[in-house]
Amino acid sequence: MKIIVCIKRDLEGCIALNYVLKHIASHEYHVILSDKFTATERQIKESADFIFYERDLLIHQIFPLLEKNDKEEYLSEYLTFNQIKKKYNIPVVISDDINSNDWEKYIRNINPDIILSIRNDFIFKKNIIDIPNLGIYNIHPGSLPEYRGVYAPFRAMFNGDINVGCTLHKVDVGIDTGPLIGIKMMPVDYSKSVLWHMCQLYPHGIDLFEQLLLVYKSQKRIETFPQDESGKRYYTFPTSEEFKRFCRNGLKLIDNQEYLEILNRFGS
Repeated sequence: MKIIVCIKRDLEGCIALNYVLKHIASHEYHVILSDKFTATERQIKESADFIFYERDLLIHQIFPLLEKNDKEEYLSEYLTFNQIKKKYNIPVVISDDINSNDWEKYIRNINPDIILSIRNDFIFKKNIIDIPNLGIYNIHPGSLPEYRGVYAPFRAMFNGDINVGCTLHKVDVGIDTGPLIGIKMMPVDYSKSVLWHMCQLYPHGIDLFEQLLLVYKSQKRIETFPQDESGKRYYTFPTSEEFKRFCRNGLKLIDNQEYLEILNRFGS
């Protein structure tokens, strides 16, 4: 299959992309990175600090350093985006607007069978949704429809949930509203940070996507389930006060030791 992976240019996105390419082989991959942040995300201190560690520090300092020392052996568990491009010999490009005419043309020229969206910053419009033969599927780091919107792992911890979910669903013109393929749950570990949970969640959704591809390969009917609208809730970006309350409750957005352990998996 020709598969386009639309994914965010940050730590969680990089880990998820590594997992896709290691566990779902034998396909033709094209990667489109999104690299968009709102003014609100940059203005709230707690959010800006989070972005610094999950994106800015990596893209501007750590990844270039790893690539400078790169001997092209690629023995580490995780590779940077540029290392992925070299090792797997696949296109890795950055989009400023996935729905624009230029990007629509780019995607049509690939003629993908399927598009996989993971942490993608853009809401797909109908002109893009209609391109792939088998549709667009999104991996959402929360249970749908209870945790539509952004920062679902943060919200689950904020609400004191026992478990947090990762959902695979087909994309329609709404936001996190498409029919469900499946949801995998994992326990919330309140000794761990939000970043740790986000890094752990996406592989569960990727496993669901792998199972979906096997069903397509067997030419069996794809079972989808409509979302129960009675249980829907849409979360917007957390406010500064919500971030502060989260931390006052003894919860962590990022833990330094966890962060270093993750970076060590990229090698040195």
